Amino acid sequence: MYTLSGVSIAAGVGFAPAVIVSRPGNFNTEEKFYTLDPQEEIDKFQKKRSDFANRLRQIVSPGQDRIRDLFGAAEGFLSDKNNIHEVIDFISHGCSAVTACKNVLLGKLENFNTIKDPELAKDKKDIRSLILEFINSLQKRDDSTFILPYLKEDAIIVAENLSPALFLSLNVEKVKGVILEFGHDSGHLGVVLRELNIPAIFGVQGATSIENGSRLLVDGNNGVMVIEPEESTANALLEQQDLYHDEIDDDSLLNVTIAGAVGAIRQIKCDSIYTTHGLGLLRSEFLFLACDHEPSEEEMTKTFSELFKPISPSAPITARTFDFADDKKPLFRVHQDDQGPLKGYGAGVGSRLLKKEIRALLCAAADRHIRIIFPLITRVNEAKFLKDLSKLCCDELENEHKKHGTYEIGFMSETPSSVLCAKAFSQDCSMIIIGTSSLAEYASAPRPADIAFTPALAKMIVMAAKAAYEAKIPVGVAGRYAPRVELLPFFYKLGVTYYAVDGYQISRMKKAVEQLNIDAEMEPSFDINLYKEVMNIFNGKELAALINRLNMHI
Repeated sequence: MYTLSGVSIAAGVGFAPAVIVSRPGNFNTEEKFYTLDPQEEIDKFQKKRSDFANRLRQIVSPGQDRIRDLFGAAEGFLSDKNNIHEVIDFISHGCSAVTACKNVLLGKLENFNTIKDPELAKDKKDIRSLILEFINSLQKRDDSTFILPYLKEDAIIVAENLSPALFLSLNVEKVKGVILEFGHDSGHLGVVLRELNIPAIFGVQGATSIENGSRLLVDGNNGVMVIEPEESTANALLEQQDLYHDEIDDDSLLNVTIAGAVGAIRQIKCDSIYTTHGLGLLRSEFLFLACDHEPSEEEMTKTFSELFKPISPSAPITARTFDFADDKKPLFRVHQDDQGPLKGYGAGVGSRLLKKEIRALLCAAADRHIRIIFPLITRVNEAKFLKDLSKLCCDELENEHKKHGTYEIGFMSETPSSVLCAKAFSQDCSMIIIGTSSLAEYASAPRPADIAFTPALAKMIVMAAKAAYEAKIPVGVAGRYAPRVELLPFFYKLGVTYYAVDGYQISRMKKAVEQLNIDAEMEPSFDINLYKEVMNIFNGKELAALINRLNMHI
C-alpha cells in the first residue's frame, strides 16, 4: 500500500480497480478506400496538404540549392491548383483522401518528364518519396487518439489527460473516480465530474505507471489516492461519505431564484434537487459531446424532453445553447458559418446546428416557458441574428402546427466585449447571466486565472450588472463565483436575482440567502454607489476590505 497526491477536483470517495486510458503506441492502420463523409475527408486533405507544404518551405537552408529546388518542386506539385481540384473531385465521388491522392498525385508523377538525364530521374524518385510521405501522413491518426475501454464493472479511470467528450464516451455509471497526471481545476472536465459526483484528483505524477487492475482508493476530499489499500481503510472512508441529500422546501426566498447548473446528467427523474428547483442553466453541449455524429433535431428533442418533463411547473428551465469552445470539442464534426453574422462565432457552432437545437428546445418545452441563453456573444450583429433566428424557429413551428413552448432569450456576459457592449446587448434580450468563470480567465489573461476575486473581475461584473439595471431586465450569475457565499451581499447590491450553481450547492446557498433576508431584511437592488466604489478599486486588498465590510453589515 502506498499513496500519491494531487489537486482535489471533485469531492467524494471512490474505490475500484484501476483502468488505464492511454494513447496507443503503434497504429496498425488499414487503408480506407471509401468515405461516408466526403467533406470531412476534403477538409483533412486540405489541412494536411497545407501543413506539409509549409513544412517543405520552412525546413530548407537557402544555401542548399539542390535540396531547396527539390523541396520547392514537391511543394509546388502539392500546391498545384489542378492537382488539388482533381483530388477533391475524386473525394467528392466517395474516395478516401489517401486513395484520391494515390490516383492523382502518384499517377501524375509517373508521367513526370520521362527524360533519361540521371539527375532528373533521381529528382523524380525523391519527389515521389516526399509525396508518399505526405500520403502516409493522411493515414495517421491524431496524437490525441485514445483507446477507450468498454466498462462492464466499476472502475477508477487513470489517464494523462482527458477531454470532456472522451470521458462522456465511457459508461460513466461505472466510473467511481478519475485520476489524471495533468488537467487543471478550471477545465470543463472538472465541471462534469462535480456534477456527476465522481471524485477526482488531477496533477498526480506517475499515475499512469500504476498496473492495470490495481485496487485504488480515491479520496477527492483530501486529494489523495491510495494504491492497494487495506479493505477496512477503504470501507471506513466510503461509509463517511455525506453527499448532498438535504432539502429546503419553503417559499421564503421569493426575491431570488437558485437553481441547478447541469449538463452531463441525462436522467433527473429521481433527483429532487433539480425536479424541485429547476434547471438554472442547462449546459446543453455536454449532453452531446460523446455523439459520434451530429445529433438530429429529433434526437435533441427526445433528450431535452426527458430532462424537462420531471421538473416542477413552478421551477425554471433555462437552457444555454451549444458552446464548443476551448476543451469542449465534440466527437462529431461541427460545421461553422463561412459567412454572415455567425462567421467566427466564439461558441464554435454554426447557424444550421443552432437552428435545429432551438427548435428542439422549444418542442421539448411544449406547454411550458423556457429561457434560451446564448453564450460567448461578442458582437451586436451576433445578438440580433440569434434573436431573429429564435423568432424564425418559433414561427416555423407555428406554421408546421408543431406543439412548442413559449420562450424568452438571454445572453451570457462572459467576454470583455460582451461587458463593454452590454448596454447594446441588453436591448435585445430579457436577461443577462454573468459567466464568472470565463470572465475570470479574461480578467487574468495572459496569466492563468486567479482563484481570488480580483478587481478586474469585479469591475466587469458591476459593468454588466449596471447595463442590465438600466435596461430594466434581471441579471444572474453562473460559474465558479456564483456559489461563493461571502459574495452574496456584493451580488445582492448589484441587483442579482438569479443564481445557477451545482446541485449540491443549492441548499447551502438557500440557507445563506435566507440568513440575509432574516438578519438584514436585504432585497436585491442595484447600488450605484457600490458600482462607483468598485470602479475606483485597483488592488486586491481594497476589494477584500469592501467584501468584508458588506458582510459585516448583514
